Formats: sequence, C-alpha cells, structure tokens
Amino acid sequence: MALKELYEQICVGQNLRANLIELKKQLRETEKQNQFREISGENYDRIMKCLADDDPKVRKNAAAVLGVLQVQGAVDVLMDAWEAEETLFVRADYILALAGLDCESYMDAFHRRLEALRAYDAPENEKKHIQAEMAALQELIFKKEGLKKHVFSGYHRPNDVILTTLPAFREALAADLPFQKTALKSGMRTTVSDMSIVQTSRLWQEMLFVLNGGRNLSTRTDLPDKSDNNHAFVREREYFPMRPELLAGELKKSDLLAVLTENHKGEPPFFFRVGLSGSIPKEERSDFAKKTAAAVERAFDGRLVNSVSHYEAEIRLIVNREGGVKPFLILFTLPDHRFSYRKFYVASSMRPQTAAGILALAKPYLKEYAQVLDPFCGVGTLLLERRFAGSVRSAYGIDTYGEAIQKARANTRLTGMPVNYINRDFFDFTHEYPFDEILTDMPDVSGERGQTDELYRRFFEKSAGLLAERGRVFCYSREMSLVKKHLRLSGRFRLLAEFCILEKSGAYLFVLEKK
Repeated sequence: MALKELYEQICVGQNLRANLIELKKQLRETEKQNQFREISGENYDRIMKCLADDDPKVRKNAAAVLGVLQVQGAVDVLMDAWEAEETLFVRADYILALAGLDCESYMDAFHRRLEALRAYDAPENEKKHIQAEMAALQELIFKKEGLKKHVFSGYHRPNDVILTTLPAFREALAADLPFQKTALKSGMRTTVSDMSIVQTSRLWQEMLFVLNGGRNLSTRTDLPDKSDNNHAFVREREYFPMRPELLAGELKKSDLLAVLTENHKGEPPFFFRVGLSGSIPKEERSDFAKKTAAAVERAFDGRLVNSVSHYEAEIRLIVNREGGVKPFLILFTLPDHRFSYRKFYVASSMRPQTAAGILALAKPYLKEYAQVLDPFCGVGTLLLERRFAGSVRSAYGIDTYGEAIQKARANTRLTGMPVNYINRDFFDFTHEYPFDEILTDMPDVSGERGQTDELYRRFFEKSAGLLAERGRVFCYSREMSLVKKHLRLSGRFRLLAEFCILEKSGAYLFVLEKK
C-alpha cells in the first residue's frame, strides 16, 4: 500500500493495527521516512492519539512509528503513555522511541523505574517483558548519560587464565610465558603475575579468565578445542546443564565478581554480555544468551548489568556436544594493542595471530636483514608480521587486487614500517636484485583443478627466478599434494621443514630452499 493511502486510512481510524504495522515496515528505509514527512506535513497528531487506543498492538506500533520518525513533539505523550501502560509487552517500545528524542528532563523517572524493575521478583510469565523494558531503559540511560567504563588495574594481580591458540603454536606460546603453565588442546593455561609480559606475545587469540568456586566452574585444564568443536573428551559431569537460573546461581557462588572488582578501579556495576561457542544450534543461541543474561542480572542484584552495546566483559559459555555449559570470563577493559595496525582487511585476509604463529615456526629459518617478497600479499599481514619477527632490509608486497593493496598501504602506515606495495600480477613482476625470502599465503583458485595446478607450477618457476642462491620460500598452503608435486617436478628446491597449521582444512607451512 502506498504511504499516502496508509496515512489517509490512519487519519480516519481505519484498520489501525495492520496499517501501523505496514507503515512501520516501510519506514525502515530513510527515503520512505522523508516521503512520509512530506505526505503528512509533519502532522503526527493522529498517530499520537493511537497511544490511547484500546488495542495494545496499536499502541505498540504507534510508539515505534513515532520513534522512527523522531517526533520530538511526542515526548510528553510517550511519557504519559508509558507511565499509564499496563500491558507489559508494550512498555519497552515507548522507551525505545524516547531513546532517539530529547527526553533528558525525565531521566530521574527512567532511573527510578529501572531500580524498581531490578528489585521486582517477576513471575515466570512476566520475566521476558520485564527484561525487555529493563534492557531498553539501560540503553536509553547509556545513550543520554554515557558510560564511564572501568579501568583495568590488575597487571600484577595473579590471574588464572587460558590463552587460546592453534595447536601448532602451543610450544611457541609456551616459550613466551615465563610462568608455570599447563598445555591444553586449545592453548596454554597459566597464572599470570605480570600481564604486560603476556601482552607482548603475538601468539594467543583470546584470554579466558578461569572462574573458581561454586562447583569449580572452569577449573579443569582440558578446555575444548574451539578450532574443531571437538568437545567429546571432556566428561559431561564437569559441565553445567543449560539452565539459566542454575548457571547464574553457580556464577554468583564463584569468584566472578572478585575477578572483576580486584582487576579494576571503581565499584560495580560492571556491564557484560553473554557469548556462546561450541555445540549449540544457531536458532537456540540468542534465546539462551538472553535468558542467561537476565538470570545473571537478577542473581547479582544490579552489580552486573547486561548490555549488548556497552559491555566491558563477556561471560563466555562453552557448550559441549551433550549440551553441558562451562563459563569463562573475557575482559574488554584490558588493552590489546598487539595488532593495532590491522584496521583494514578483505574477506580472504589471514588472521594476524595466525600470521604471527607462522612466523614463529619459521623463525629458525629466517635470514637476518633479508630482502623479502610476498607475491600474493593481500592487506600485508604476513609482511608486517615478518618485520615484527626479525630484521628486514627491504620488503615488497604484490597483489592484483587493488583494494587489498590500498588497505595494505593504510595498515602499514600505522606501523611506520617501510614496505613497498605494487598492484600487479606476480608473474609479470621483475626486480633488479634477487630476494632472500619469498613469504606468502597461497591464494585459493576458484574453478577447475587444472587452474590451481597451473598456478603452483608457475609459482615454483617464478620463485626460482626471483630468489637468491639458497634463498627460501615460506609457503602457507592448503594444497599439500600440489606443493609436493611441483617441488619434485621443479627440481630447483629442497624441503627443509613442514608444519601442520590446521589439520581440518589441510593447511600447512612449507619451508623450501633454492638449490
């Protein structure tokens, strides 16, 4: 239905529920919002009158429309309707509408209502709607008053953590940690007494704070391997059932709050979100996360506040195949500047932790003050990590994808490291002097197998021509058979080492030397 017809029918009170729902749907587009403002002459009196309609869904959708259109003149009407509203599922929509308007004069009312809802022991049939209103109020308050986040101060507090990494990088990560540690399938567990040391290691992906107490929430050392979701080796009895209230109760018994308060300046509340990983269907994730977050808020009496956009910490729930849950804590207040250069990337970009791990494995084979070339450089991650791994005389990156080259240059400017990027085909590239190292993540070629085979043949041939005597190739590839085939057919290289990086995808690092 056209916007003009919708407006005319709403003005005469015709089929209000359906017309408001359709209007709200169309107003998702900015262009339609501007059209409606012109059609209505910005006269929204009839829509505001819908806030007093007997049908709660009419009231709900009218509030949403006023919010989308940011009708400042509706503030007092929305406030009156919200305070008078007795249908719980409608109340959050008034707050969502008010959040986009100048309503600062009502902040005391919002705070009072939020405190009252936190203290209210809602029956089961009301919990969903009470939680929705609380979340809307909290987000409105954040938006209007801002959020003063806590500052991490626990650099020398002994913290029991798990540093996740790929199995291929575990030993290198262990060498970075001068603390007592235990090797896990997913990384290393250690008690950190100097957080600044951990922050210099480029090999870990996530830092999970272990929670102790209650029923020993996450004290077992064999954390599931997130890379392959292989959770079967952890016994089911060491996991909690997927019951939000039970889980929240156990978290309250644990040292969760102590980990937060003792690692930060300032008092509660702390703002958190719930994250899930492991064996849980996508369609169940959101519902379980919401219910768990609500249960945690109730259990901690306002000292922990759920926020999907202003969180300082994440309660990470790892779910095994039997449906058991194990909680950990991730802190976003702890600065991590290890890869601050990587502002820009493309879909095929390698993760910087993976690039750092590859260079850690390659380090015994790297040359001091090498002249380095990456023929398929993408956004430059491997080249930049090569410079972090050791001294480089000169570095060149080549790629046919212009957008990637532009992003590589932007990323590199942030490091202050000199790298020469060239937007061209590697197989047309020439250089006045040979390179000591060729370092690259081999591209995945879509199409027939023969095209991939030809790429590898040409790569070996071209690399041999560009490398100095005894120059080395560090090739990250998911095509082991093709690497071995053309290594043999070329006859120009010897294999010095190979490392399995991702067994599931067949990704290997090959270290080759020119004969």
